[in-house]
Amino acid sequence: MDTRVSVSPNHTTWVVWKACATPAVALGPRMPPEQLLQAGAKLPPEAETLKTRMLAAAARAAGSDTYASANVIPAHRQDEFQAAFTRAHRAARDAIKARRGDLPVGVSIAIADEVAIPGGEARRDAKRAALYDHWLREARHDDFIGVQNYERVVHGPDGEVTVAGELNGMGTVIAPGSLAGAVHYAHQMSGAPVLVTEHGIHTPDDAQRAAFIPASVEGLVAEVRAGTPVLGYCHWTLLDNFEWIFGYGARLGLHEVDRDTFQRRPKPSAKAYAAVIRDHRGALAESRR
Repeated sequence: MDTRVSVSPNHTTWVVWKACATPAVALGPRMPPEQLLQAGAKLPPEAETLKTRMLAAAARAAGSDTYASANVIPAHRQDEFQAAFTRAHRAARDAIKARRGDLPVGVSIAIADEVAIPGGEARRDAKRAALYDHWLREARHDDFIGVQNYERVVHGPDGEVTVAGELNGMGTVIAPGSLAGAVHYAHQMSGAPVLVTEHGIHTPDDAQRAAFIPASVEGLVAEVRAGTPVLGYCHWTLLDNFEWIFGYGARLGLHEVDRDTFQRRPKPSAKAYAAVIRDHRGALAESRR
């Protein structure tokens, strides 16, 4: 029996919305953030049922026997999709290098800064192994590893630990040092230079963003000066966008957008971003040499 399969490609236009200080690169598959939610038990049990129903409805609408989406992966198919993504990345890398041997090629993963208090090391290491280490090992054959970082997760002997402090829109404590921590681990495991492909903060309070960005970038610069090679930094995002299940309610942009007139207005954080990149662009350029 001939089985037809419809596949929804991963988000292919995302890079145009970023504010970046980077070289030209070719970026392969990016690990869906959904895997982070599943590994952290942050998706309710009914989410799996809803995903199955949604994909079945999409298959019927597409006239296919089955339907697959890179950003809506049922838990029982995670390994299958990871294997497929890996084959696709290797094939793409070979094809790009055959035409443009000079173009750096890499893969990008969503990676939290996983830290542990005494007794939580085993839980931290298990999560790293389940989520990140496959792609970090794969990056040993690439020119760089892309890092998407938004938060820090603290592990204790009995699970994730809630620490005191201001919270972001994701419900975790605002931790500017999480970027440097994620970058350090990515390079430590892969041995590859790091390109920060996404970093930002979900918050309606732009004062938090304006303070968060310089502190994060300064921590990244300190990591560079400690010896970790960093090719560049992309901030998510230039404009307040339609953010997955949060819709337009999420606020991650350096500019706000009037949804009726489409007028764009810079927030104070846009100036903070410009200033810190201007001040530290040289450190990133030096790291690429």
